[in-house]
Amino acid sequence: MLLEIVLFTVVGIVMYAASDYILSLLERLHGEPLPQRNIVFFVLILTLSLSTFSLLRGLLITDESPQDNYQEQQSTN
Repeated sequence: MLLEIVLFTVVGIVMYAASDYILSLLERLHGEPLPQRNIVFFVLILTLSLSTFSLLRGLLITDESPQDNYQEQQSTN
């Protein structure tokens, strides 16, 4: 559990840095600062976070999760 918290925190920091880098790259290609810079940054980090965290959640699922335990308890009653 602690390892997951550390992993998600590190991934969040990397995503922040990646979003900032991509935004800077887009601004260099555009030739000037983007007019809605905050919105573009939000869309970038939202897209990265939704895709990355769902991928990580899929990779970190164990064989027996709390939801499985709850379903087993319900079926035995």
